[in-house]
This record gives sequence, structure tokens and C-alpha cells, in this order.
Amino acid sequence: MPASAPLVAASRSVAQAPAAPPPQSPLPIEQPAWGDHLWGAGLATPGGAEAIMRLAALLPLSPATTLLLVGRGATAAGNIVAEARGAWVAAHDTEAEPTPPPPPAIGRREPPQRVEAAKWTPIAPSFRPGRQNHALLLEPFRDGAAPPRLLPAVAAALRPGAQIVLFDLVARDGAAIDPGHSRWLRMERRGSPPSERAAVAAFSAAGFQTHVVQDEGAAHAAAVLQAWTRLLRVLSESPSRPTRLQAAALVAEAEAWLLRLRLIESGALRLLRWHGSLR
Repeated sequence: MPASAPLVAASRSVAQAPAAPPPQSPLPIEQPAWGDHLWGAGLATPGGAEAIMRLAALLPLSPATTLLLVGRGATAAGNIVAEARGAWVAAHDTEAEPTPPPPPAIGRREPPQRVEAAKWTPIAPSFRPGRQNHALLLEPFRDGAAPPRLLPAVAAALRPGAQIVLFDLVARDGAAIDPGHSRWLRMERRGSPPSERAAVAAFSAAGFQTHVVQDEGAAHAAAVLQAWTRLLRVLSESPSRPTRLQAAALVAEAEAWLLRLRLIESGALRLLRWHGSLR
């Protein structure tokens, strides 16, 4: 598997990409968090809805299938997938508000709720067993999930023949320690990503057969740079300005993403996409 392309190439990709349409109204900057403005409301994946659909396209989803979706932004991502593919989604997010039970049916029935949101505990993952046809995991290691615990729990939740897409960062085996690694961990408020070797071993030990492993570093860098370019352009054209607190949050967010991209470019981290099936 080739290493990630340099960020220079990613920057070139951003320059060649079609410009995003300008917003219809000035960007609201009341919120100190900037993730919604970068990736889309409720999402935590660079590339936003387009990236979510690209990952979901690897799975044979339909209105007759169910999907286990785990990771930050899982609820928003689940709504995107359910609307586009019609699948029933069990979304597990550390920050999700659980879906309330439906009210008693009176008169005309409302359309069924296709996305069921629930919180999950990354250090002790547990899902309803044998319920889901397929699984999509969006950076689950970011919240502290360990591959030897997470992947068996996911396998137990799936039906025979299920397919899985896992998208996450791993530490490259044998890579030199980057001095920015510790600061990046603090900026993203996370533990160290698992080693690539450990993730591969856990994937196999959980009963998954690997079909494709793809390095997503270059595409990830391009999506991050494109989103930040768009956000800064909108901010520069907005008649209002962020408060000092909001500006500090923006700078911290930018530093965290720049550190992430630097670690990917240096080879210390790899952003990999696994596509496999349950043996």
C-alpha cells in the first residue's frame, strides 16, 4: 500500500477542484465550535456528506438492509445514508441523544424512523447481537475504542455474510516518533491510535476477511484543505467577526487539523479504509 501523497499534491487537488457555491447568507458564528461549518451539520468527517456516501457506496445497502454506524457524527451520517439508500440505521455516537420511542399511533401513521440514535461507550463497546446486515465505522478509535474490544463487538452485532467498512487512523509500524504527536493528541483530546499491525490482527481475529485496504491520506488532506479554504473565504466576506473566544476556538481547531495532516504526510500516521466481510 503506498504512503500518503504529499500535502503539496493535496493542495494542488484543492486548487483544481470546482469552487463551492457561495452561501446564501452570512455564516453564523454564534457557536464556538467550527466542525459543523467545515464538514456539515453534525458531521465529523472531512468531505462531509460526499465522503460519507463514498464510504457507504462500498456496502450493498437497500431499504431491506440494516446498517450499524459507529463513530463521531454517526447520527448525522446515518440520516444521509438512510435518505440516499433507504437502509435502516443503528447510529452509535458518543455525543448522540438517544432516539425517543415513537408516540402511540393515532389516526394516520407517520413514516417510520429509519435512524435510531444511541450513545456508546468506546472503552467497553456493546451492540445488540445479530441484528445488522452491514457496518460502517467512522474513526471509532478516536474516542478510545481499542480494536481487540471493538471489532469482536461489531462482529457479534452482524448477521452471517455481513460486510464492513472501517475508516480510521493507525500508527505506522516502525515510523519515527514525531515531536508534534503528543501535542496533536492533546489538541484532538484523544489517545494514541492503535498500531497498524494491531488493527490488522484484531480485524482478522474478530472473524473478518479483508477484501481491500486503501490509504485515504491524500484524499483526506485534500478534503481538509478545501473545507478550510472555503470557511476562511466565507469568514473574510462576512460582515460580522468572531468573538475572541470563537477566534481562539477556530485557531485551536485549525492547529489540530494541521498537526494531523503533518503526521500523515510524515508517515507517522496512516488513514486507512478497510473493506471486508464476516467469515
